[in-house]
Amino acid sequence: MADFKDLSDALTDEVLSDMADSFFGARIDIDEALEYFDMVSKQLAGKLNKVHRTCALLDKLCLREGGQKEFWLSCGIDAGEFVYPEGTECISFESRPSFSISSKAEYIKWFGIVYDMLSLAIEDYMHGIYRDDGRGRKVRSANRDDFFRMAEEINIKIEKVNSNAAPSEVLKFTKSLNPSAMEKENIAGCVGPQCKVIDNELAFKVVAIKDFDFPEFNDLPARKQMASFISEFCSQVYSRDKQRVKELLKLLRQSAE
Repeated sequence: MADFKDLSDALTDEVLSDMADSFFGARIDIDEALEYFDMVSKQLAGKLNKVHRTCALLDKLCLREGGQKEFWLSCGIDAGEFVYPEGTECISFESRPSFSISSKAEYIKWFGIVYDMLSLAIEDYMHGIYRDDGRGRKVRSANRDDFFRMAEEINIKIEKVNSNAAPSEVLKFTKSLNPSAMEKENIAGCVGPQCKVIDNELAFKVVAIKDFDFPEFNDLPARKQMASFISEFCSQVYSRDKQRVKELLKLLRQSAE
């Protein structure tokens, strides 16, 4: 009988050990996923800010209030996507145009550069860009598409753990293996209806996807497809505000030095 009891105790210990590994392992996985998700959220917020700052720079080149809206409407693109928070600072230029023989031609080139910057910022924010990770692998940067997909996957895991690995169920199963588990259950405060209390306290909260303010942007057409629209719009602005355009160009040259 002693040998049988020893074998029974050994099996019980093994089962309890496996249960603990499974129970805590699942919760650790979710904790790590939520920590990574928070990091991606901060990266995505930075990319959205870059989109907004580039929109602010484009506004600056349009010279007057409502100018950017006029440009997008002339291209047949919804201008509502490019509204940015008040007080957003313009982003710095990443390059400067080649030499131009006229101010109008130079203005068109500056405008084209900002358009490219905005197109790339939106692509990076929405879909990510593949970059070398330094170890010979191409890794896609954090992006909105993956962010919301990740949120849905985390919520599936959370709902599964909350329903299939509730603390009260683990305690009940422990009790069925070992009568002394009743004492553990009492210590945990999980007796009868009170089991629901501990389950609620230890349950993971699902990711509130609707609370994230990460707007969607449509991909912008390549600049070569927009060249005629950009040229026409800039020509109209130059014809209307020639002196202001020249003053703007002077500032742009200085900022790009």
